[in-house]
Amino acid sequence: MSGESTELATDGVSPLVQYDISFQKRTPLLGTPSLTLGDEASRGKETSADIHETLEDEVDWDPSVDKADRLDYLVAAASGVVSGLIDTLWVGEFSLDRAGSWGEDKVERFVISVARSEGYNGDDLAGAIRKLEKNHPFAADGNANDFGGGLQHHLRDFSHHFGIDGLFFSMFTQFTGLVVGTDVSGALRVAPVPESHRPLIGKNLQEKLAFGTIGWFFHMVSDMAGSGGSLMGGTGIPGPIVSLIKDVSALPFFREATAEEPGLRLWVSRLFNGTLLADHDENGRIVKGTARKFDLRTEIGMLEEAGRQALPVLVNQCVVRGFYFCRRAAREIRDLDIHGVADLGRIAPEDILPWGTPAMRRMVTVSSGIFVGVDIADAAVRSIASRDPVKFFLRVNYVGIATFTVACVVDVRAMLENESSTSGEGPEETYERGLADLGCLKLDFMQARILHSIEHAIVAYDIAAEKHPKRAAVKRAWLKEWSKQVVDAVNLVWAADAGYFFPDDALYAKIESRLGDGEDASWLWLVAMEAGRFRPYGPLHANNDGDYKGLKPCSDYLNDVFCIRQDVIGTKELADLGHAVDGAKARLDGSRGRLVAGVACTAIIVVATGGLAAYFAPAIAPTLAAALGLEASALHGAALASASLAFLGGGAIAAGGAGMTGGTMLIAGGGALLGAAGGTGLTAAASLALATDGRYVLEECSKLEAFCQTVLLDRNDDVRSVSSIYASLCRRIVELEAESESVRLAIPGEGNCPHGKDGTEEGMSAKDMFEAINRTIKVMSKCRNDLAAALRETNQEFSLLPWPTR
Repeated sequence: MSGESTELATDGVSPLVQYDISFQKRTPLLGTPSLTLGDEASRGKETSADIHETLEDEVDWDPSVDKADRLDYLVAAASGVVSGLIDTLWVGEFSLDRAGSWGEDKVERFVISVARSEGYNGDDLAGAIRKLEKNHPFAADGNANDFGGGLQHHLRDFSHHFGIDGLFFSMFTQFTGLVVGTDVSGALRVAPVPESHRPLIGKNLQEKLAFGTIGWFFHMVSDMAGSGGSLMGGTGIPGPIVSLIKDVSALPFFREATAEEPGLRLWVSRLFNGTLLADHDENGRIVKGTARKFDLRTEIGMLEEAGRQALPVLVNQCVVRGFYFCRRAAREIRDLDIHGVADLGRIAPEDILPWGTPAMRRMVTVSSGIFVGVDIADAAVRSIASRDPVKFFLRVNYVGIATFTVACVVDVRAMLENESSTSGEGPEETYERGLADLGCLKLDFMQARILHSIEHAIVAYDIAAEKHPKRAAVKRAWLKEWSKQVVDAVNLVWAADAGYFFPDDALYAKIESRLGDGEDASWLWLVAMEAGRFRPYGPLHANNDGDYKGLKPCSDYLNDVFCIRQDVIGTKELADLGHAVDGAKARLDGSRGRLVAGVACTAIIVVATGGLAAYFAPAIAPTLAAALGLEASALHGAALASASLAFLGGGAIAAGGAGMTGGTMLIAGGGALLGAAGGTGLTAAASLALATDGRYVLEECSKLEAFCQTVLLDRNDDVRSVSSIYASLCRRIVELEAESESVRLAIPGEGNCPHGKDGTEEGMSAKDMFEAINRTIKVMSKCRNDLAAALRETNQEFSLLPWPTR
């Protein structure tokens, strides 16, 4: 096989990149080609031949390292029981009295310390409060009578709330001269600041900000432990919890409080003044001296009670995670035959650290669940024995319940993500992937083989640099699986004794040969760009994806080897190309911090140089076959896909063609390489990772824009090629806009539903199709406009350019 003519050409317009493949001889398939690796890795730790031999061996990887077994579950359950007993025997009931006393003590100490920082020299709380009140008067204090006087205005006046809402209303008062709160019945009330307190409203922006923030904070400190005239327990101020409830209760949704219908508005007032939680006699009257105020002091004290409840939860976590760590460390020491401290560096931290693995998540879920079960059972028994239902809620460990809830959510989410990564492409992704097929920039088969060989070398080089034996074994397993999928996609033209991946020496000899034949070097820049975006160890959408989670590269083949062994693209040029893609992505995205939901799956047919594109061939084939003239209007579903693939392969095998396998090879091995104006050079894991993370179209358009600007314009001054790409983008956007309108009419209630009476096609609703098309149009339009701006800067005119008006 030989590749001929490497000129830049476009689809339907004067050639931009045109690659032809000619076959000197057709040979029957003898089997799957063997995988060969090249010369010794430059780091010298392991030769490529050694890696190749290892790939043919069974990888000795113990799945129990990452999955819980019976002993793990037994220890987790036992830890939950023991922690539950600690909670039952030691923690006891949740005590508001204890919380109030603890919080009151801490608040008093804090108030005195703040007063001392402002010049107070005494130890008396009353003196400290008076000092702070004198130093920091507050405009809203002039409206105390409007909101119930000294006993109630701290709750009813929203600017006296110690939270974000209080700060907001304090600033509101500074800029409007109005105080916001509620009346006796809980209804919203707004009152102007009286003239006596008008001087406390700032005269300019700086004063308003100072009075509304700093002055507000210090005045809240003066009110935390009561006021200067009320020290017997003090009114206090509401904390964040009560403040939020009070704010919500003022909404019109809640009825005004009355004796007959107290509702939330009266309930929160009773909670703050202590009558709600007080002890009552048999006649329902409050027992003297038992009022329990739920103000900021109590809320602070609840933190101490939460700390008491957290103790058995921490014990549970420490036991489970400690066991996991010790057991995995012992297993690694045994398996790696470690005999000294110096050998401990051979253990990969990820294999023993007690977080982030399925086993650890499941052990935490089990232990937390057992703990909660023991705790709730104890609370229920004590509540029934005492015939006091309130005791149940006082005995429950709420920190334990929260921990168990979080553990369940994390565990379930991880399982769903794992299922999603192995479930393959759904109908939505299949539909969206075919929206933007343009086929601009192309690689021939040999250039695609060079790209795959570089990607293969990236992983092999990383394996040689991996210092942890088990981690290297898993990486070899990933490389073996990835390589098989790539080779399977192109096995039509390879005999069993011919290796698809070039060894290093042969790879760079082939690159030099292609460039030496007078070929334009643009194809190598395309290859370098795709190789730079290649992310090893991503999901392969197979059953073993769970074994590869957490793998990360530890080497840099492109800079260490690729940039040195060819003289077209150096380290700086490769970095600049990567930065150009990232910069284009930021521009197209519109915000570096915002994730554009759904953009990723709206893109482009995976036609390229192989990888897992073969998996999508049945979905892609009908579109391509129709464009080439296949008459299959009577076929649907799998029958249509099979007929299309056979058509693309030159006809059925029985008729002398290559059949469905040939069609798959054409799509997966000989298509377009780049971006939103073509297919994709992303192969194997990289292509599927992008296809499922919501960023596919953005990634592809970013690469297209960066290549046009950095290579075609800046390096080659090839304005003609960029203008052709721009024209292709314009045509495709117009086509998508027409398709968008057609699909819109299929949405129930919008038109005649041409896609069926239910407005669906291929298991996807017309509404979802409409949204997918418009997302694609949005990203591609931004890319088109950026290319137009770049072409304008060249100050050259071309009839191909229908300049956008915006």
